Amino acid sequence: MPQNMQIQVKKKDSLHKLSLIIRAIIAFKNGRGLTGLKNLGNTCYMNSIMQCLSNTTALVEYFVTHSYRKHINRSNKTQGRIVEEVAALIKVLWNGQYKYISSKDLRYIVGQYQQIFRGIEQQDSHEFLTILMDWLHSDLQTLKIADSPRTNLPASQKAWLEFTKSRESLILRLFYGQIKSTVKCMQCSKESATYECFSNLSLELPQNANRCDLSDCLDMYFNGEKIRGWNCPSCKDKRDAIKKLDISKLPPILVVHFKRFYADSDGLGSTYKKKQSFVNFPLINLNMNSYVARSELRTGGSKMYHLYAVSNHYGSMEGGHYTAFCKSSVYGKWFKFDDQSVSAIDSSEVVSSAAYILFYSCLPEAPQSDVI
Repeated sequence: MPQNMQIQVKKKDSLHKLSLIIRAIIAFKNGRGLTGLKNLGNTCYMNSIMQCLSNTTALVEYFVTHSYRKHINRSNKTQGRIVEEVAALIKVLWNGQYKYISSKDLRYIVGQYQQIFRGIEQQDSHEFLTILMDWLHSDLQTLKIADSPRTNLPASQKAWLEFTKSRESLILRLFYGQIKSTVKCMQCSKESATYECFSNLSLELPQNANRCDLSDCLDMYFNGEKIRGWNCPSCKDKRDAIKKLDISKLPPILVVHFKRFYADSDGLGSTYKKKQSFVNFPLINLNMNSYVARSELRTGGSKMYHLYAVSNHYGSMEGGHYTAFCKSSVYGKWFKFDDQSVSAIDSSEVVSSAAYILFYSCLPEAPQSDVI
């Protein structure tokens, strides 16, 4: 083939790809994103989480423009099948053609890799979200981290590279953060720090409190606790110590889970019960800087988070139901996603005693010019 003809073919392919991307972006901006999900027999836990993810703007743009396709990892356990089904579902949720759809293909695929999601029993939306995040990250873990000398790196960055194995994904970059755990000997003040990655913060609720604030739960999580019998590397003996948690890396999307379900021992065995506490949480201006390790704070200023989705649980362990409250990036309003039913709600209804998982973002909200 002559060289000038090769150039013309390449230009034609590039224009075709560009056209597809532009059409996908237009569909995303004009698509309603208000399509419901049919309940396939106690799949409201899955529907709730999928609607929250479907209102994560950066993730939706990644899927509707097909950008994820070049990052699919075929060498892992799930071979990219999970991300393909999630992407297919979200694209249909955003094409604006249907009042509601069925997620049976996604349900079938996740059931192939996790037995508890196969049947018609009610499952925990938090457990589903945590497993799904790991699957999606693994399915897309092909982005190479820029090479840099590791000898002089801070301990937190070394731990991050060890966790990622120098390969990242958009899921990791959006949802994953890092916790620093510091244990300090009360005898000699020797400190030992370890680091662990997280895709969501799982917070205890104050005991015997009918009402509390999100800040109360965060304070409980990050305040120091006394531990006994710590093997101090300096004293060479068991010592009392203080264990303190701090955030060493904040994710752009911060997911917060309330531990509403707990084991209650009555002498005849353990049964699970639910805390119905009302947790007050901000819709805008959640500042997490006071929970960030001082050694990790940067000069870029505080990161202010805004709420854009909530996974709700109503009822008890014996019988419950999941819904989602999501703020549309297109309409700039809050909507209730109750399986196949979708309806507008006032922002004053978002904070309730049913709130189970909160989705916060520090990424810029959709510009007003993009709102229909």
